[in-house]
Amino acid sequence: MLVRRVRMTNLRSRRTLEVEMGAGLTVLVGPNGAGKTTVLEAIALVLRGGLLRPGPIRDLITRSQDYLRVEVDLEEGDSAVTAGAAYSRDGERRLTADGASLEDSARWQEALPVRTFVPDDLRLIKGNPRRRREFLDALAERCAPEYRQTLHRYEEALAQRNALLRGARAWPDSPRFAPWESILAQTGLAISGRRASTLASFTASFQRIHCELTGDPPGSLRLVYRTNVAGLDEQEYRIRLAESREADRQRTYTHLGPHRDDLRLSRSGIDVRDCASQGEQRAALLTLVLAEWEGLCGGVRKPLLLLDDVMSELDGARRSALVALVRRGGQAVITTTDLRYFTPQELSDCTVVELEVE
Repeated sequence: MLVRRVRMTNLRSRRTLEVEMGAGLTVLVGPNGAGKTTVLEAIALVLRGGLLRPGPIRDLITRSQDYLRVEVDLEEGDSAVTAGAAYSRDGERRLTADGASLEDSARWQEALPVRTFVPDDLRLIKGNPRRRREFLDALAERCAPEYRQTLHRYEEALAQRNALLRGARAWPDSPRFAPWESILAQTGLAISGRRASTLASFTASFQRIHCELTGDPPGSLRLVYRTNVAGLDEQEYRIRLAESREADRQRTYTHLGPHRDDLRLSRSGIDVRDCASQGEQRAALLTLVLAEWEGLCGGVRKPLLLLDDVMSELDGARRSALVALVRRGGQAVITTTDLRYFTPQELSDCTVVELEVE
C-alpha cells in the first residue's frame, strides 16, 4: 500500500495544503515554516492515530480555527481508499475510511506500518529507560504477536503487587502476595527471554546498517540488554520476590522484574549518552529506526518511512549512504531545507515537492 496524496485543512500554519507523493523516495523541500514537518504530522495523525511529536492534538489546529482535517489517499494495486481524520479543539475525533466511520486507526496500522525519525526522538537515546523498553517491546511483538498479551498479564500482576505493598493491611507474610508473584515470575521470565532473543536477532541488522551509514567498523556500536532477572528460574524468581517484600514495601514498588529493564547503546564499553557527540547520537538513533524499518520491509506489507530534518547533521558520505539505504525499502519521505544535500542523480531518481511559506 502506498500514500499517493495528502490533503489537510487547518493544520498548524497551513489553512490548506495538498501534496502528491511518489512511489519510492519523496523529498519535501522548503524554508522553515513552509509546512514540511506538518505534512509528516498529518500522515502520522491518520495512519498511526497519534502525534509525530509530543503534545496535545489541539496544538496542531491552526490558530483561530476550531478543527483540523486530514485526508490521505492510499493505493494498493488497482484498489484505492481515502483515510481521514478530523479533530476539534474541544476534543472530538472522527476517523474514516472512504467516509465511513472507524473506531480507531488499527486498520491503517496493519495495512501500512509507519516508522519515523524526528529530532525530538533523541529521547530514545538520552531519555529514561521506559522509552527504550517500549522500543524493544515493539520489536518483540512483531516477532511474536502473543507477546503483547504476556506483557499485559505481567503489568496487571505488577499493579496488584504494588497495591499490596502500599496497603496498610498486607504485611510481608500475607498470603495475598503469592498468587501475583507466581504470575510475575512466569510472565516476567517470558518477557525478558523474548526481549533478549529479539535483540539478538536484531543486532546483526543494526550493526550492518550502522556500518553502512557511518563507515565505522562493524561492531563499534553495541546494543546491551540489562535485566535484573538474568539467570533466575521461575522458583528462584518467586523466592526473590517473597524475600524482597519488606524492602519493596519501604520503596512502595516492586524492584525485581523486566519493568526495570533497559536497552543501552555503547561504544568501547561506554554508554553513548556519555561519550558520543550530538551527531553521533543522531546517527545511532537513525540506525535503530532504519534497522527496524528494514526488518519490516521483508514482509508483505511494505512500511512507510518518515524522516524529518535528517540530512542537516550528516556529512556528504552519510547522506549518500542514507539515500541508498532508503531506496532499498518501501516508500519514504525526507524533509529538507536544502536540495544540495542530495546529488543530481539522487534527485533525478526521486519525487521532489517544493513547499513555500503561506
